[in-house]
Formats: sequence, structure tokens, C-alpha cells
Amino acid sequence: MLDLHQVLADISAVGGEAQRRYQKVATQMATALRQARLDGEEWSAAKTKIETPSEKASWLVAACGHESPAAAHPLPYIAPTTYTAIATDGSQIPLDRHAIAQCYLINVGEIVLHYGGRDRPRLSSQATLFYKDEDIYPKDDRGETIPLSEKMIANRRLLAESAALAALIAENHERHAIALVDDPLIVYVSQGESDKEQERVIAEFCQMLEAAQTCKTPVAGYVSRPAHRDLVGALRLTLCGDGCAHGLEALCRELVGVTDAQLFSVLLSQPGDRSPVFGSASPTLKQYPEAQKISFFYLNTGGEIARVEIPAWVAENPEMLDRVHVLCFDQSAKGQGYPVALSEAHERAVVRGPDREAFFHLLEQSLIRNNIPALQTRKALAKRTRVL
Repeated sequence: MLDLHQVLADISAVGGEAQRRYQKVATQMATALRQARLDGEEWSAAKTKIETPSEKASWLVAACGHESPAAAHPLPYIAPTTYTAIATDGSQIPLDRHAIAQCYLINVGEIVLHYGGRDRPRLSSQATLFYKDEDIYPKDDRGETIPLSEKMIANRRLLAESAALAALIAENHERHAIALVDDPLIVYVSQGESDKEQERVIAEFCQMLEAAQTCKTPVAGYVSRPAHRDLVGALRLTLCGDGCAHGLEALCRELVGVTDAQLFSVLLSQPGDRSPVFGSASPTLKQYPEAQKISFFYLNTGGEIARVEIPAWVAENPEMLDRVHVLCFDQSAKGQGYPVALSEAHERAVVRGPDREAFFHLLEQSLIRNNIPALQTRKALAKRTRVL
């Protein structure tokens, strides 16, 4: 039970803290906008600072082109009436050592929406249960059993989503289509994850990107409410003086905390506007094939500033880039601020409470039929049953 009296004083102080933070961000934004709006020779000089800093930055720095970061690209054309939007998303019932059996489930939503014709949409999901020893007790390079982590399960879900997306792309390769991912295209790598596991996951994920390239269907990773700072990281370097070591008193510290989305909420003033394309400097991309290395741009969807990630073969192809720009915006408009194909994929993937209860009931019945005690730990029972 929450006793609000314990935090009343802190609640009263929230407004003052928010005002202080607002004033600080306003000052930072003025500096960020000034640097982002550099153009011509001034931007060329600033870009040299970004590319040849006196000391390498410890933060991510976007690769910038010759175009000023403040340049806004309007929609190149109105969305066609006939096109196809493809998307997948995943959910899971995680492994729980307090549950009646050691297993976990991954559910992948699969969506294909056809516009401008009579073809019926595909709205489906595919569930997979993992319960065998090789699923629950993975082994390391020496053959020793290691604990199955949440990240390992997340990796399996990611690869299930990408494999399903690749199959849907292949089925619709003759259509004017876009494939959407509800995540960055840069695979998240956690500390402690083995090099072998990282390489395997990235290689399999890139197979989906390569399949899309073969089918000439652009893939875009749509990131809602992004907190990335790649471009601001580049602008920080433009503030550096000669011999800057990025210390606590350095000018480049002035923009710490400002996000790219905050910056582009000002620079991209009209719905449909996108930023220039920037290259990502994520260390993970060293393991990506050259054609699959990830670039990104920011898009004013009319409801938010979204980050859209694309592989190099899309970024370097004007027709593909325009298609992603136009169809991402149209999908967001159709979905009232968020791509409708991704919303539908999420709805098909999510495992809700009644489904979860039905799953555990069936699991319990399976154990009983095989004369296995369907026992839960005391902790699991306590969570389900109130004592007081």
C-alpha cells in the first residue's frame, strides 16, 4: 500500500525542479540550434571538427554529410493509393523458475496490409513453446550448461520476428511495399553477452535485411519517442576548442542531456518533414555487412518526432529513401500518430492476462496427465493469493 503522506513534500518540489530543468534545456537548445543551423563554409569547418577531433569522444557521434543538419526535406510526393505495409512484432511468456514447469513461449504477430485493392489483409500470429533441454539449458563454448538469461530469450524473440518478416517480404516481393520493425535496426548488445552469441544473433538478423534487399523491399526500423543523442553528439564536437579533452569544464559539455528528438522538434516544423540522413557510429555495426550498415533520419509524423533507421542500400537509393519517407508518414497518419501496421502487429503478438492463465492451466493439465506434480513455489502462490 502506498502512503502518499511520505512523499508529499517531494511532490510539492517537483514543479520547482521541472522549472529549473526547463530553463536549463532552453539555454542548451539555443546553443544546439545555433550549431545545427550552420551552413556553407561554416558547416564545412564544423564538419571538419566532427571528423577530426583533438581527442576521440566517449559518446556516439553521428556521421554527417555535406548538408546542414537543419535542412528539412518535405514529402517528395503524396502516398500512393496502392501499396502494401508489412510488419511483425513479438511478445513472450518468460521463463519463471517459480512456475509449475520450466518453459517459455514466444508469440509473433504477422501483419500484411494491402491498400488500394481487394486483397484481404493478413492478421495472424505464430506461437512457439520452448521446453526441451536444449531450449532451457544452453551450453557455452566448452559444453558447460549456463543459465538461460532474459537477454537470450529476447534474442530468440528478435530472430523469430525477423525470420517471420523475411518470409512475409518474400511472399509479397512483387508488390510496392515497405517492411516495418518496431525497434531500431541496430541490434542491442548487452554487457556479459558472449562474442559468439552476439555474432550469431547479428548474422541471423542481417539475413532478413539481405532477403529484403534481394526482394527490393525497403526495411525501416521505426523508433517512437527516441532518446538518441547521436546528432547532438556530433554538434558537441563543433563546440570544442583547440586541444579539447572533453573535460568537465569543456564547452562540449554544454549540450549534455539534449536529445536529437528535442532538436528536431524545432527544426522539422511541418508534418511530413524529415531530416537529412545520418550514419550511425554504433560499435555493433562493425559486425554488419557493408550494405546493411545502418543510417537514420528523423521524421515529423504530425504527432511526434520519430527516428527511422534504414540499411545502407536503402539510404543510398533515392527511390527507396523516398518510399520509406512517404510510407512511414502515411502509416503514421493512418494509425493516428503511430504506424498502423506496427500497432496491429503488437495487438496480434501481445499475450494478455486471460491467455496467460489459460496457458498455465493447459500446462498444469499436461503435467497431471503424465503423473507429474504440478507444484508452484511458495513465492508464486503468494503472488496469486492474498493472505491478509
